[in-house]
Amino acid sequence: MPFQIYPLLAFALSAAVVLVATPIVKRIGLHSGRVDMPGGRKVHQVPMVRLGGVSIFLGTVVALLVVWNTGGFVDAQGQQLMNEPELEIWGVTLGGLAFFLIGLLDDLFGLSAVSRLLMQATVAAVTWHVGVDIAFVSLPGLGIVQLADWVSLPVTVIWLVGMANAINWIDGLDGLA
Repeated sequence: MPFQIYPLLAFALSAAVVLVATPIVKRIGLHSGRVDMPGGRKVHQVPMVRLGGVSIFLGTVVALLVVWNTGGFVDAQGQQLMNEPELEIWGVTLGGLAFFLIGLLDDLFGLSAVSRLLMQATVAAVTWHVGVDIAFVSLPGLGIVQLADWVSLPVTVIWLVGMANAINWIDGLDGLA
């Protein structure tokens, strides 16, 4: 299969899984009482299910696994990734699973902000350790600048934790994330 097809395949698969899973997850959330009630500073007028991340995660994992198993991950030269680089794919997959589980625990049990942040930072640091890192940045006027490990680690952790929380922060309206 031509490698240009894989992004389209990933999008189509993830969209299909999310479209099928969302009503099921919504029904389960309403039935189990896992909802965010209106009031205070909240925008919604009716209870909102707090488990929407489940559908997004399922779509992402299905697309990732199908593309991975059909040989869709390639390096910069267009060669299929094998052996050692797969550790980075496992880092992304298991790190994503860990971030998802932290969010799910928060939805189910209401974790404190500090405990959630500490867990996310730990997961991000472990993910960095297996090779999922920000190793360079492109700076105007300087071009590409390689980052030393002591700079790469905090930049990677801040980025991963920041992106996870950005999705959490925008998820205040039904279906927004």
